[in-house]
Amino acid sequence: MTDRQIIELYLKRNEEGIAETRREYGMRLMRIAEGLLSKEDAEECVNDVYLAAWNHIPPDEPAHLMPYLVKILRNLARNRLRDQNALKRHVELVELSDELIDVIPDPKADTEAEAIHAVRDTLNHFLSAQDPVKQKMFVLYYWYGLGVGEIAERLGFSFAKVDKALTRMKKKLRAAFREES
Repeated sequence: MTDRQIIELYLKRNEEGIAETRREYGMRLMRIAEGLLSKEDAEECVNDVYLAAWNHIPPDEPAHLMPYLVKILRNLARNRLRDQNALKRHVELVELSDELIDVIPDPKADTEAEAIHAVRDTLNHFLSAQDPVKQKMFVLYYWYGLGVGEIAERLGFSFAKVDKALTRMKKKLRAAFREES
């Protein structure tokens, strides 16, 4: 089932939309959530994503369902982590959509699939041109939501080195997307 068809189910207030969302995206959402939370919290968070989508569609009508769901998931996970870690070390999550919103263009593709493939291909090409350490930094920061300090600690670099590398990669990625459009 396509994103558009699933969104139409939500717009019609048909509960089958949640079931289709679970079938299409449940495993991917769970993998992302488990990268941020414990297994139990991840399961609860993913279920909360379905409820939030049900409550927000309509009036929201996202063009691409998966990024919409991931944004909800990351917000829910961030709130859960903030609550759990109130007295512990603060965990910083970074949303790809917020950090790179000015980098990833709004493609004028004929279909959602073409738009997703264009962005994915450009991102994969960009990352393959980076050295393995920078690839790891990028993925840890933008996919797993680790903070610059935690990445620096894991990789044995200074905070400044990781921060500068990520800033430079973001600029290069912006240029790569401009070349593609």
